[in-house]
Amino acid sequence: MSLPFFSIIIPTRNRYETLKYTLLTVLTQGYKDFELIISDNSDPENLSELSLIDDYLSDARVKYYRPDSVLSMSDNWEFAVSKAIGNYLIIFGDDDGLVMDSLSELYAIIQKTNSDIVSWARIEYSWPDRKPEKYANLMVIPYKGKTGIMEGRDYIKRVIAYKADYRYLPMFYNSAINKKVVATLKEKTGRVFNSACPDIYSGYAFAYLQDNYISVGYPLSINGVSSKSNGAAHDSADESVKVNYWNTFKSSSIKWPASIPQINTAYLGIAEPFIQASNFFPEIKSYTSRKKIYQIIINNLESTSEEDLNTKIEKILDSAKDDQNLHKWLISYFHKIRPRYSSTVINDYEDKIGFDGSHLILDGSKFGLQNVYDVSVFIKRIFGNLKDKDFLKPVSLPLSIRIRKAAGMIIRKG
Repeated sequence: MSLPFFSIIIPTRNRYETLKYTLLTVLTQGYKDFELIISDNSDPENLSELSLIDDYLSDARVKYYRPDSVLSMSDNWEFAVSKAIGNYLIIFGDDDGLVMDSLSELYAIIQKTNSDIVSWARIEYSWPDRKPEKYANLMVIPYKGKTGIMEGRDYIKRVIAYKADYRYLPMFYNSAINKKVVATLKEKTGRVFNSACPDIYSGYAFAYLQDNYISVGYPLSINGVSSKSNGAAHDSADESVKVNYWNTFKSSSIKWPASIPQINTAYLGIAEPFIQASNFFPEIKSYTSRKKIYQIIINNLESTSEEDLNTKIEKILDSAKDDQNLHKWLISYFHKIRPRYSSTVINDYEDKIGFDGSHLILDGSKFGLQNVYDVSVFIKRIFGNLKDKDFLKPVSLPLSIRIRKAAGMIIRKG
C-alpha cells in the first residue's frame, strides 16, 4: 500500500467547538492523498463534547489518537508526529485551517521544485469569541510576501535580532516538511520539539538544518486565534488558559532556560526557542548574545499594570544574578531608559480596516465569516489559483489584481 503524500497533523486540547471547522477545511480539499491525524489531549471531563466531531471521525483518512495522560503542548506535538507516515508533514492548531484547494497548490509546488521544505504566508484570523471583543473577527491578509528561495540561517539572525517576522521561518504551522528532514532533526536532538514554543522552535531547527527553503507569498493556511488560544490568553486577562498551559509544561522534560527570565512578553516567545535550539546547534549562539537578548526584552517590555511592570523588572534582574557584569549593566540600563507602564489602547475597527502597507485588514463579520472554514472559502475567492512561476527566484507577488478585487468587495459591502 502506498503511503499518503501529506500527513496533516492537528494536536488538540479542549476545543472541539473550533476543531470541527478546522477539520472541515482539510476534509473538503480537492487534493485527496493525505492522512489527517488528530491527537486529542483534552481533559477527561471535556470528552462529552467529542460528539461535535463524530461525523468526521468516520472518514477513512482520519486517524484519531489519545495520549495515555494529559501532556504539555510540545509533548502532545511529539506524540502526534510519531503517528505520521506521510511523505510531507504539516501541523497546525485546532482553531486554524487550510485555505480551500491549498493542498493541490502545495503538491504542484513540491513536484515542480522537489524542495524538502515549502513555507508560505498565512492569514491571521480572530474568531468571533476572541477577547478583547474589539479583536473579534479581525482578518489580516498578507499582501507583500515573497516567493522564492529563503536563506534559513541568515533569516534566523534577523528574527532573533527582532528585525524580521518569525512567521516566515519554516515552522510546521505554515510549512510542509519532508519526513526525511523531520527524521534528521529527531536523530540529532533526540526528539522533534525541545521548547515551550514548539512551532517557532521547529522554524529555527528546520531553517538551520536545511538552510535554503522555498517561501510562497500566496497564503495557503489560516492562523486562527480563539478565546482558548494560548497566544490570545497571554494577551488578555484569561488566567485559566495561561495557568493550564504552564501547569502542563511543568510535567514535560523540557525546562525553561535559566539564562532568560520566565515572564509574559512577546519577544521571549522568540528568544526561548532560539536558546533551546542553540543547545543542539551551537553555531547559532554566535548570532546574538545574552546581553542583546535582555536589551530587546527590556525595549519591548509589555505589562498589564504598574504592578505587573515592577514584577517583570524584578524577575529580569533576578534572572541575571548569575552574571555579575550583566546584572550590573541591567541596573544601569533600567535607570537609563526608565520603563513606564502605559495602558494599551485598542482602536475601533474603523481605525484598522484597509491597507496598512503590507496587509489588508478586514472585519470578517461584514462578509458573514464566523469560523476558519468560512475564511478558507473567502480567501480562495479573493486570491484565486496560484499562478505558475519560478519558485527558485525571489520575486514580489503581483498585487494589482488582488487589491482591485479586495477593494471592490469592501466597496460592495459598504
